[in-house]
Amino acid sequence: MSAFQVLQSKISQSNIDSGKISASHLTDELDRLIAGNDFVRMLRRSSQLSITASLSDDPAKLVCDLSAFAQQSDFATVLSMESLASVKHNIADDQLVKHLTHPVALVRRHATWLLSRRTPNAFAFKGLSDQLMVGGIDSMHAHRTLHKWSAYSPDTISIHLAERLESTHNAIIRARLIDLIGAVAGSTELLQRIASDSSEALTSRIAAIGALGERLTSKAQLTLKKLASVDDLIGNHAVLALNDLATLQAPIPSQNKAGLRIAQLVLTDGLDGKLSMGGRGDTGGVASLLVSLGEALARRSDVDHVLTIGRGTFADTLDPKASNHSALAYAMIAVGDHSRPAPTPESVWEQLPSIKRGLRRILQQNAPIDLLHLRMADAGTLAGLEVADTLGVPICFSAAPDPHNVIHSLQSRGELDQDKFVQLCTKEHVWFRARLIEKLAEQADRLVLFPRAKPSDILNLLGIDSHRNGQRVAVISEGIDLDLIRRTQSSYSCDDKTAQKHPDILLALANQIPKNRRNLPLLLSIGRLNPVKGMERVAAAWAFNKHLQSSYNLVIVGGDLVNPSQTERAVLNAIDQAVPVNGAHREGLVLLGGRPRADIARLLVATVKGRVGFWSQDGIYVDGALKEEFGLALIEALAAGLVVIAPSTGGPPTYVTQDDTGVLVDPSANLAAAIVQGTALVSRTGRGKRAQTMVAERYSIEVMAEQLVSLYQSDTVL
Repeated sequence: MSAFQVLQSKISQSNIDSGKISASHLTDELDRLIAGNDFVRMLRRSSQLSITASLSDDPAKLVCDLSAFAQQSDFATVLSMESLASVKHNIADDQLVKHLTHPVALVRRHATWLLSRRTPNAFAFKGLSDQLMVGGIDSMHAHRTLHKWSAYSPDTISIHLAERLESTHNAIIRARLIDLIGAVAGSTELLQRIASDSSEALTSRIAAIGALGERLTSKAQLTLKKLASVDDLIGNHAVLALNDLATLQAPIPSQNKAGLRIAQLVLTDGLDGKLSMGGRGDTGGVASLLVSLGEALARRSDVDHVLTIGRGTFADTLDPKASNHSALAYAMIAVGDHSRPAPTPESVWEQLPSIKRGLRRILQQNAPIDLLHLRMADAGTLAGLEVADTLGVPICFSAAPDPHNVIHSLQSRGELDQDKFVQLCTKEHVWFRARLIEKLAEQADRLVLFPRAKPSDILNLLGIDSHRNGQRVAVISEGIDLDLIRRTQSSYSCDDKTAQKHPDILLALANQIPKNRRNLPLLLSIGRLNPVKGMERVAAAWAFNKHLQSSYNLVIVGGDLVNPSQTERAVLNAIDQAVPVNGAHREGLVLLGGRPRADIARLLVATVKGRVGFWSQDGIYVDGALKEEFGLALIEALAAGLVVIAPSTGGPPTYVTQDDTGVLVDPSANLAAAIVQGTALVSRTGRGKRAQTMVAERYSIEVMAEQLVSLYQSDTVL
């Protein structure tokens, strides 16, 4: 079945005639999407309609109709643009170029992104270079569009960029321009001059040096060697660039062993064996998973090498810990530098060129790599997709419908209209990230689906026909390190005299419980301080319910409490609003910040068993998220023997038995009432044992590793 035949099976046939589609049919479809107010469906349908637009029987009329449709609202403008970008007529270019100066940021960003599908247009150069200077994902989109265009007209693009650089004195903006200049052929001499100019700002010189690390010329190498001879920051960056040149020129070693060589990437901080930054920033459940999974894979006889790649410091890149010959290794990619840091997810997007360089260097140093496993809808995953394609490394992708799930949750609660959707896209980039997920799900050699009542629903949501694409697909549950939980259970004592042997985490908890609230059980919630995790919902549910507030102490684990990020600060502020710092209820709330995974295991076990003189046994675990794609912390809580309160959407219904091992909560339901309901389950006979047996049989990290290796090795469509 051809792509067009697949499309025909999904859209109305009434206006299709000999492969041509009328303009009125497409705009009627857009009108129906507007009226339906179903934003998840809109994301899927608008992509299909872009194919429809390319088949229009009257492109000029279609552009006029789309322009008229766009007048309804900013949302309508953005909705129409994917179709506009597919129209085979030069007046479509005119409209997209016009949108580069639109007053709404999302419209400008969308036009910048979609122009990459078109051929070069000289009238767009200024608008695109203006977007390049904005920063964040705007810079990334402009970089990618102009870079693609440079393949058609490198001299024109180079001249334009050099002129903009000459007229710009802001160091950060110059660095963004240099990133692109470095990606365009024929600019080596300019890069050498900037890299060697001591009067140039450090961030600009660093950008030029990084770009020279991709230039296989003797002049570039001589410049870098001269800079590297000085032991300073510039010299260290030159050393790294020379390392890049060496990896580009080194032959790929042959595979001498029969076992798999696997790389897995999540661009998050502190991704080491101890997960030392667990729960801080974006270091959440997926980071914990990769650490445990890497260890489990490395223990297998059919795996020779597991390389786990995260985000680290510049020093990590100069002194890599990864060993090509060890069974288990970690490697870090530096994102940003001291002059152009990337402290937020938004700021990471513009660092795509350096992320790709770092990833390519790591993969080549650890070559051969049989497969790269990707999981997130972020800049690191985009870099992974492109670098793997360049190096010819197959990709396995865990296809979680994120950000689709966020949209669905907000929509189901009635919190999303057209204006709010535009705001969401502006802040969280859900449109682009949705397209990135769809692209990965379609192009990956192997696809992992999360457990659902109907796993195929995920493929349908993403518009993927895996059998048509020849992919290997498997439904695989995530797993946890059961041995860690079991070791903690066997060594734990609730007796205060022996509890002193435990690390500081239990002492820290004990010290924060005032005398008048001791011997109460705990409500425990663990996760990143991110709005999607719902920590503020948990705090409000506890504080506003008299029974819960008087009967339990609330313990929230996660976040950097000393130097919180903007996202973490927003959640902390929301917690403070629910439970005021000077209010009567505050003494029952304990914030412990992000903790390593060993501490998490101790807290889970301690919540079940209690600690004499400080808190009683039989606490409860609460997940306040509106939706969990899977929920590793919930699995860990069940393994420890806790009753869990979990969202009814996403993965939890596949492993939480309602009114036995836990309570499933609808996004619109009362969370406090669900927690109270859960308190009645604590004493249910055999409940804890049933939960632990279920986890051991289905959700150990060893089971996950076995299923993944089977998928990695598979050469047949499942």
